Amino acid sequence: MFYVFDGGSGIGHLRRLARIAEAMRDDFSCLIVSGHNVGPQWIVPQGCEYVRLPAWDNLIATRAAYWGGVPFLDVPLDEAVALRSAILLGVVEGFQPDVIFVDHLPLGAHEELVPVLNRATCRKYLVTRGIQNETEDLQRLVLGGAALAALGDDYHRIFSAIDTRVFDLASRYDLPSKVADKILSTGYVAPSVAAAEREAVRSMRGLAGETPWVVASAGSGQWGEPLIEACIALAQDHPDVHFDIVMGPRSRLSRPDTHAAGRIRLHASCPELAALHAAADVVITAGGYNSLLEAIQGQARILCIPYRKDRRDEPFDHATRLQAYVDIRIATEIGDLEALLQTAIEAGRKGPVQDRRAELRMDGAARIAQAVRDDLTMHPDDASPSLERRFHRKSA
Repeated sequence: MFYVFDGGSGIGHLRRLARIAEAMRDDFSCLIVSGHNVGPQWIVPQGCEYVRLPAWDNLIATRAAYWGGVPFLDVPLDEAVALRSAILLGVVEGFQPDVIFVDHLPLGAHEELVPVLNRATCRKYLVTRGIQNETEDLQRLVLGGAALAALGDDYHRIFSAIDTRVFDLASRYDLPSKVADKILSTGYVAPSVAAAEREAVRSMRGLAGETPWVVASAGSGQWGEPLIEACIALAQDHPDVHFDIVMGPRSRLSRPDTHAAGRIRLHASCPELAALHAAADVVITAGGYNSLLEAIQGQARILCIPYRKDRRDEPFDHATRLQAYVDIRIATEIGDLEALLQTAIEAGRKGPVQDRRAELRMDGAARIAQAVRDDLTMHPDDASPSLERRFHRKSA
């Protein structure tokens, strides 16, 4: 079972755990559980199932107000958390998972996972992208108090889904040995987009000769509206460049009629975005983990305008660290995007990108899947009695 964090603004956590589920679905029955109401229909892998919990956007008044609504239940936060915890615990008791994956925060956004951690007897794994948003209260959320105690006492492993040459979770923070010893740096959880597939995508796009192609997205779209508006303006100013601009399913911009043809294409959402990122010449992004990794699968030059502009937060910090391996240009101001784009287009006309992206480890999903198989083989007593119903070893 995969519990996906949905307490933020994006759908990147859902993408990452869905890719891990896809790597495990041949051997496991995978159930993804979250409050996300956008994306499951095209992000959850075929063959996996999805349970939607009441979303934090519909349980917390300030989050509902952002969307111009009100909570579907008029109750205090502690009662809303108790409701979600009870539903989640019911899913766990009904499904009887052999393994629970928790994404991002060990106790959940509002400590809703505490009853599950206390009562579920299966193996439990935390998946983290490694780099943290250090402007947040990490001592409360991850590195101290009840969260740190849970990492030491309740979780069997911590999967850090990043290449250690870019970031080493164990050495970055002063963690007690009982926590640090559980960390396995797996490499990135990223899609694989082969050269033939990238060429097919470009052919379907109708690109001729050396025509530059820019793909711009702002993740889920929430908080990315100014970047998308700037990209639409840029597209008008560059008549010799093709643009695909993806607003995102959580954008508050007016929903466009998707343009199926032409030099400039606007998409409300795009299930094929990973392939577009990999096939483009230039990718404009707000710095999300998945967008960066999808662009790295091809030869795109990356222009990053982080939606969180503080250098201590993950989008800015990650993009900066990746510059040692990948052609990434970073700016905090959208006004700098025009100059960055012109530089990237001119560089592309001189030749293909020359960087070290091929050195990065991208097989994190496969390594996580194998680690879980190995754990259940070595520790069969931790699995539920229904293990044989859901886990079928392909070899003795």
